[in-house]
Amino acid sequence: MSVRESLIKHLSSILRASPGTLLVMLCDQNGLSIAKIGRKSDITLNPNQITSLAAAAFSASEENWNDLNIKEQIISFSYFDKVCLITIRINQTLLTIVHDYNKEWPLDPDNLASSMYFLKQKIGEFFGDKDVSESHLEAFSNKVRSAIYLFGMGTDVQFVSYTPKNFNTSNVLPFISTILDSIQNPIFLRYSLVVPSGLTLDAREVSGQNLPISIEAFSANANVAFQKMKEESEGSSIGELLCYIAISGQDPENFFGIITCPSGKLKFSSVEGTSNVEEVSFVGLFSLAYGGIPVIGESRNIIFSISEIFGKEELTENLIKAINVLTSFKYE
Repeated sequence: MSVRESLIKHLSSILRASPGTLLVMLCDQNGLSIAKIGRKSDITLNPNQITSLAAAAFSASEENWNDLNIKEQIISFSYFDKVCLITIRINQTLLTIVHDYNKEWPLDPDNLASSMYFLKQKIGEFFGDKDVSESHLEAFSNKVRSAIYLFGMGTDVQFVSYTPKNFNTSNVLPFISTILDSIQNPIFLRYSLVVPSGLTLDAREVSGQNLPISIEAFSANANVAFQKMKEESEGSSIGELLCYIAISGQDPENFFGIITCPSGKLKFSSVEGTSNVEEVSFVGLFSLAYGGIPVIGESRNIIFSISEIFGKEELTENLIKAINVLTSFKYE
């Protein structure tokens, strides 16, 4: 069996493991396709755009991880209206799983980890990587297993609104501050609201962390990554980008994650004929020790509360619906 045939065999194993998986692709870090396999679906998929999104998904958070001295990124989850792209770096390649999370969620971590073991081994042989020892392969597959498993577990967060009962739309910042202060679970190391220019509207940080990059720089970098992903997905048949999450770390028991998602549009003034509306993004840095369920649950509550002040819009409503689907399933 050739190396390429062997790669297709393991991609097929990932595809067959779940009826919700629509396409499995392997590309290089620039998005050039190496191998792919998929199944028939009502959702139209553009393989070229998927590989471009895979390359963006892994490069988008690189600056923040470098600044935070947290390496290496293990996996990213890019949620769209219809599917989630799960992207994993394997040596010089990127594996992307296109998965319909409305049909089934979460993925089977054991099956995926087993495929990662053999894919890394074969890709290492293909690219002449000498470090394909059993311990190295096991460590890599265990990281993937832990990231998938931890992201799909944790304590449920009740869907509630943190919006103050009486708020003034002419000056929303004090009420946004109240919302950010209302998080009920200590899951975020830092979180903020930021506009595309990089301006941080409001932010919170757990004291004593002493992270090597300011929260303002972190928020701006994370939002740049999110905007890059949005640009790559513009006009896509899989819908608009709802949420981008990246998981990084060396120790499976001490992973970190970055979450970025839209939080509505803020109107800065009522002057006619001026460009006075800015898209706002929610950005958070979290420890995966608590699992992914409370992270996305609290993110939903914040975004829902902010939308009650800014005014509801389709993108944030679709995000809330998607998170409700994700939190309805989890590992026991």
